[in-house]
Amino acid sequence: MIENFSITNLANIKSLQIDNLSSINVFTGENATGKTMILSILYTLSKSLENFNRGNENKTFKEIISEKLYWVFQVNKLGDLVSKDREDKSKHFEIKATIDNQNLFITFGDSANKTVGNITEIVENRQENSIFIPAKEVLSLFSVIKTSRNRDNVFGFDDTYLDLVKALEQEPRKNYKYFIESKKILNNLINGKILYENGAWFFRKDRMKISIFSTAEGIKKIGIIDRLLANGYIQPDSIMFIDEPESFLHPRAVVDFLDIIALLAQNKIQIFIATHSYFVINKLMLVAKKDNIDIPIISLAKDNYVIDNLKDGLPQNSILDTLVTLYEDELDLAL
Repeated sequence: MIENFSITNLANIKSLQIDNLSSINVFTGENATGKTMILSILYTLSKSLENFNRGNENKTFKEIISEKLYWVFQVNKLGDLVSKDREDKSKHFEIKATIDNQNLFITFGDSANKTVGNITEIVENRQENSIFIPAKEVLSLFSVIKTSRNRDNVFGFDDTYLDLVKALEQEPRKNYKYFIESKKILNNLINGKILYENGAWFFRKDRMKISIFSTAEGIKKIGIIDRLLANGYIQPDSIMFIDEPESFLHPRAVVDFLDIIALLAQNKIQIFIATHSYFVINKLMLVAKKDNIDIPIISLAKDNYVIDNLKDGLPQNSILDTLVTLYEDELDLAL
């Protein structure tokens, strides 16, 4: 579990410190405020811990985190990630985080090439899996992602996509005893099953097999969660990073999808969500109140941020302000 973190000088994020993270954590804000970037850097950190000393891996943690940063953010050099300042030419990026009671520290300057600077040297391997669910679905792009990364080794699809592809390839093994209720909701949502056969994806509904290219975007997005539960990649103590869960989903499906997220959180899965959807925020507020759980919501702006708790109700932020403005405009037209 990620218990807390602080970020300094990461692109457009000058300073951010979040303590007391919960089982569900939400980042919201306008475009270009850093929502996806925060999810990506936290994923990079947790995934690097998992890859360290796993199997026959003999790279140092510094080598692993450097390579992961390069392929997640796909920059010419790591120093490009450091916030630019005309007056201060010597800025450094820094992240501190506590994951599974391990205190981690990474920093590098704007001249860093492909290797980070100072780093926590002694770490322990994290055995559970993290996974990043991007806003764009991956099933119809499966072979393209594999080819561009595994064969050509070129920029295009970052490591969050490649890691997801590798996780989805693993065969189902009936290993979801913790997630029976989640599976029921998933099955009702898509009314079928996503299958991977002979290198191709299909959607099976009743006795019909439909090409993944002819399958609705929402079904594909929900189907990958079903697959990750079925093959055991997601287990208790896993960490999920979900970017814009509202993408391609009808509002009703968004609500049902978040019921699944709430159930997964109850089964010791930590979840980080980036969103700018009122439906997502409002539904999670209801989950927080119903289950009496803390759900921190971090509202990001260009130069600052505000932390609220959805258990206390809907916070004031740009999304809700826009809804109020639209409502007032509607009233003006009516009058």
